[in-house]
Amino acid sequence: MLQENSKVKVYICNHQTFPEIGDEVKTRNSGVIFEVKKHNGKLGIDYNTSRSPYTCNGEIFTPFETFSWNVIFEDVETGKQYHYSNITGNLEEI
Repeated sequence: MLQENSKVKVYICNHQTFPEIGDEVKTRNSGVIFEVKKHNGKLGIDYNTSRSPYTCNGEIFTPFETFSWNVIFEDVETGKQYHYSNITGNLEEI
């Protein structure tokens, strides 16, 4: 399971073929490796590097719970893939 200090890549996938990585929606963060951090008891990554006021209240740290279900986090050390489930309130392995 992902934990603090894990290294992840972030993929946004086409909802029609989820979870096929082959249909990744390319973003400016494609291929970037992020370190998992813990802030106020929540795990997440420093994803909003532009500090957009429209994403996560302008904060750089973005908790996993704020990402859509079609965002996949790949642990670069194990190759395991996860997404955040609003149903269970947890990261789930795909």
